[in-house]
Amino acid sequence: MKKNILILAAGLLSAVASAQVTTPGNEYVVQGIYSPTLKDATKIDLRPEPIDTILPELPVRYELLPTKAEIPAKVDSIAPAKLSVMSPQSRLYKGYVKAGFGLYTTPLGELYYDQTRSRKNGFGLHLKHFSSNGGLDDVGPSDYGYNNVDAFYKHFLPDHEASGRFIYDRRRINYYGYASNDSIEDALNALEAPEDYRKQIYNDLGFAGRLRSLYTDSSKIAHDVALEVHSYSNLSKSRETNMRVNATVSKTEGSETYSGDLLIDNNAYLGNLGDALGEFRQNGTLIGLTPMVSTGKAPYMIRVGAGMYIDSQGETTFHFFPKVYAHYSLFDNILVPYVGLEGERQRNSFRSLTRENPWLTGAPRLRNSSKMYDAYAGLRGSFSSDLGFDVRVSKRRTEDMPLYVSVPNKPFGDRMDVVYDEVDVLDLSGELNYRKSEQLSLTARLDVYSYATKVQQEAWNLPPYALSFMARYDMRSKLILKAEAQFLGKRPAYRVAGPLENGELVDPVQQVDLDGFLDLYLGIEYRYNKRLSLFMDLSNLSASKYERWYKHPVQRSLLMGGATYAF
Repeated sequence: MKKNILILAAGLLSAVASAQVTTPGNEYVVQGIYSPTLKDATKIDLRPEPIDTILPELPVRYELLPTKAEIPAKVDSIAPAKLSVMSPQSRLYKGYVKAGFGLYTTPLGELYYDQTRSRKNGFGLHLKHFSSNGGLDDVGPSDYGYNNVDAFYKHFLPDHEASGRFIYDRRRINYYGYASNDSIEDALNALEAPEDYRKQIYNDLGFAGRLRSLYTDSSKIAHDVALEVHSYSNLSKSRETNMRVNATVSKTEGSETYSGDLLIDNNAYLGNLGDALGEFRQNGTLIGLTPMVSTGKAPYMIRVGAGMYIDSQGETTFHFFPKVYAHYSLFDNILVPYVGLEGERQRNSFRSLTRENPWLTGAPRLRNSSKMYDAYAGLRGSFSSDLGFDVRVSKRRTEDMPLYVSVPNKPFGDRMDVVYDEVDVLDLSGELNYRKSEQLSLTARLDVYSYATKVQQEAWNLPPYALSFMARYDMRSKLILKAEAQFLGKRPAYRVAGPLENGELVDPVQQVDLDGFLDLYLGIEYRYNKRLSLFMDLSNLSASKYERWYKHPVQRSLLMGGATYAF
């Protein structure tokens, strides 16, 4: 085969040599006659042509397969249904009375009376009496009493609600802050001293009115205006008249809400120091304006505003405080981190101070406080649908914060007085809540405080930590168990020096640490039916006679039982 290929190649080379002559310059000359021809092309005619033939319709046939499904019969049992016929609204009783009696001759009586349901108006009345002979043997007489009358009326207008309220409150306490024995009691009874040297009575007479809008259209300007007036006095003939007006307006546009708060707080105070020192006056008006704007769509919210105050008590001063708050929701509200900055001017009135510490002197000096800032950050959320938590850290500074110290009143025992100082507080707190439907609820909270004062040596009577716990268990609405616990750590207390006698102090300055205490409460209520129930309350289960204020211990275990009835 290789020989044939060589012969074919030699033939091709000789043919090329005879047809071409190579000349210098690499040119080729073809010798012969060139007669090109064109071959006729065969073309296909693709022009469209109409077809007049009608295509026949193909017949369609449907065939059914002779197949039968076999479905076996099966009978299921159906559980019987229980039909509960309930009224659309549960029955309400107009009246409710509670009566009880406890150790240390402690009677309790309460009465509630209400109009129940109405589309036009509503009214109600609450009366309460609670008193005790004290039962503290090693101190002065410690009996106390409390009486309260509270009545309200509200009327519903087409787009508003108008309401009014009347308040009368009477509290009685004794200054028992001294060691008692028979000789001291005989000497005190022989002295002709003013009545307010041994006891104090506070009378509070007030009324309130309110008008608020009930618009269903969020585009309208919602408003809420409230007026509250109190006339407050004590057995020492010190008296105070306070009038407070709060007005709030708000409007929502899309995801933004604009609001503003107006505060007008006028206070007229007359303190009576007794016949020897006479009277003094402290009057002033506190005006505050707080514009706010909030915006946000899930998962965030931001609120920004400012508090502006003019305070004319003593000398006229102007105060400005920023207000900022923001939170962000993570994992469908499972975790919500938040931060904020707050500040405000606060009224310290004769009424507010004696409500916090009723063993104050008959005419304490007043000074308003300024919360310069309260910067906080925290994380709240839920571990499940029943369990929630909130952890927070805050740092705040309060100027002219009221602190309470003990002052001697020879020979009628100690009482408390108020001093003001700038106090910085660092607060680390945590709260845990558990709720299982309407049957069980648990709440626990822990606060750890750190204080720094400017003038005073310590933050008197303020605890370094506080632990509280609350539980409630409802067993089929027949047996209800309640428990509360409060634990406060050691608090520093201060007692000023006593008067001079022969150039020497009778009582030197004393600074002590009040022991920490645990106060436990247990309550049991048995509901015989929907109208009648029996209850028993036991306070201070540990039976510790601890001191919440210096030289003013509390009662030991107080057992009280009674009944309630609805009519």
